[in-house]
Amino acid sequence: MLRRSLLVTAFLLATASTASAGSYLSLGLGGDPVLQGELMTAADGGGDGGNGRIALGQSFGRLALEGSLSRFALATDDATAAGVHARLTLPIDGAFGIFGRFGLERVWLGAEGERLGDRTADGYVGALGLEYRLQAPLLGEAAIWGELSQDKLDTSAGEIGARLWTLGLSVGI
Repeated sequence: MLRRSLLVTAFLLATASTASAGSYLSLGLGGDPVLQGELMTAADGGGDGGNGRIALGQSFGRLALEGSLSRFALATDDATAAGVHARLTLPIDGAFGIFGRFGLERVWLGAEGERLGDRTADGYVGALGLEYRLQAPLLGEAAIWGELSQDKLDTSAGEIGARLWTLGLSVGI
C-alpha cells in the first residue's frame, strides 16, 4: 500500500507543470466560523465576525508547502492560528483546479480559552477547495480560490473545532 502511494505521488509530481512552481503569497477572507465541541459552549454558541488567512508558500509543481497565520472570530475575542500545511492541486479543466490542504496548527484562543482552561490548543486542519489560475500582467501567475476548512484541536476540556469557508487570491512572488 505504501509503495502504491509513493508511486502515485511520484507520478503526480513528475507530471506537474513547471509554470506552477515558485513562491506565492495568499490572502483570504471568509464568513463566521461554525464552532464545535466545548469551544461552542465557551463562545456562547458561535463566532461572530468572520475569518481571515494569510499564507506564504513554495510550490513544487502540484505540491506546495505553506506557512500561514489566520484569525477567526469567537463571541468575545478572536482566535489566532499559526500552521504549516501541505497543499496538493489537481487540474480539472483549463485553468480550473481542485486542491486539498492538510497541516498542523497551534491556536491561541483568547478569552474563550480561559473558559476552557487552555489559552492554546494544538491540532490539525484539513481543507478542500476550488481555484481558477490566471496570468496577471504585473504579478505573473495568480489564482482566485475558495475553500472549506475544518480545524480539530485538543484542549484539557476535550476536542474542539471550527469549520470555515474562505475566498481568496494567491499571487506569485
